[in-house]
Amino acid sequence: MTQTRLRRTRAVVRRSFWPGLIWSVPLAAFGVVGWLGVQALMHGGETVTIIFDNAYGIKADETDVTLHGVKIGDVQKVALDADGKHVNVEAKIERARKNDLRSGTKFYVFGAQPDLSDPSSLKALVSGPQIVMEPGPGAPTRRFVGNDRRPALAPTHAPTVSYVVRFTGAVGGLKTGADVELRGFHVGTVTSVQLRYDAAMGLLSTPVQIALEPAQLGIAGANLPLNGDWRPSVNGMLERLVRDGLRARLAQDPPLIGSRKVMLDFVKGAPAAALGHEGGALVIPSVESADIDDMTSKADQIITKINELPIRETGDKVRSLVARVDALAASPRIDDSLRHIDRAVAQIDQTLSQVTPQIAPLVAQLRETAGAADEAAAAASRTLNGDPTRQNDLPSALRELSDAARSIRVLADYLDRHPEALIRGKHGDEQ
Repeated sequence: MTQTRLRRTRAVVRRSFWPGLIWSVPLAAFGVVGWLGVQALMHGGETVTIIFDNAYGIKADETDVTLHGVKIGDVQKVALDADGKHVNVEAKIERARKNDLRSGTKFYVFGAQPDLSDPSSLKALVSGPQIVMEPGPGAPTRRFVGNDRRPALAPTHAPTVSYVVRFTGAVGGLKTGADVELRGFHVGTVTSVQLRYDAAMGLLSTPVQIALEPAQLGIAGANLPLNGDWRPSVNGMLERLVRDGLRARLAQDPPLIGSRKVMLDFVKGAPAAALGHEGGALVIPSVESADIDDMTSKADQIITKINELPIRETGDKVRSLVARVDALAASPRIDDSLRHIDRAVAQIDQTLSQVTPQIAPLVAQLRETAGAADEAAAAASRTLNGDPTRQNDLPSALRELSDAARSIRVLADYLDRHPEALIRGKHGDEQ
């Protein structure tokens, strides 16, 4: 029987460049991190700091930064400044907008102050505000000062010409950046609203500076200035329009509750006026506004005039007069006088009732007497004509007899019309 020899198993160590499957996990993680780093470098953004006076509802990871309505970044952090008076907002802006981050670029919060005249700003009450960027020129920077409303003049606006308007009423509600309109068209922007005190004159004034855009006034295409100075053209236009009654006034849109703006409009019957001059600036004449503040002011003036009337003194005099009339009406002498008058009237009525039946016979008798006197005078006249010797004695007697007859007839006629004259006399009738 042949015996088989067994071979020993030998372990052989082989070296390889592959560390093993266990290392695939950290290698994969490292690859992902590297890929994300490359993506961040390729598509990452620029971090900027925007300083505001208030947070205005801005929240990290919720508030967007937009340009022309397109999102170009978002807010990363919101914190108080070291002075405790400002808010620093850190935002990440797309790398593609790197060249727009210059000193002339403006940032403002859209929706910080919702305005009824701009319904789109009201959505901030629900969705929150947005930070809007308006690119401008200047040196590159990463630190900006933001505003709570759109800047008065965007850096990309066309050339403007500045004027001053002085309003007689309160203008505190007019904000920088408010519109200037001419017949419903936007033609400019309010650039400054100030309160000044003249110590020499002791007067307060509220000059409002506006910037008009020639391109919006309809004169940009004609007489294009070679030196780029639009002032002569705009001045000439306004001088003519002001002579025709153009005036500036405050308005609200919607009325009474909307934001204020400056309206350039024609006023019928406006007194003659021209562009004024003040410290090298031209002044556009203005008229009173018709908003709620103006009406309230006029109402206060009317109330002040009413308060100046002697209403209390007049009321006291009226009450005193009424008291005297009441005392006089309640006096027993008035009752006695009225009763005396009643008795007198009753007595007169009784006398008239007794005399009236006798008036007719009396009148008839007087008329008969007058007729007899006339007949006697006629007979005497005939006798006188037949006897010449008596002509010297009877004429005056005949005249007297005729006058007596006429008087008796007049008396009869008067008593026939006024029988009460027998009691009251003729004088009472005349009264």
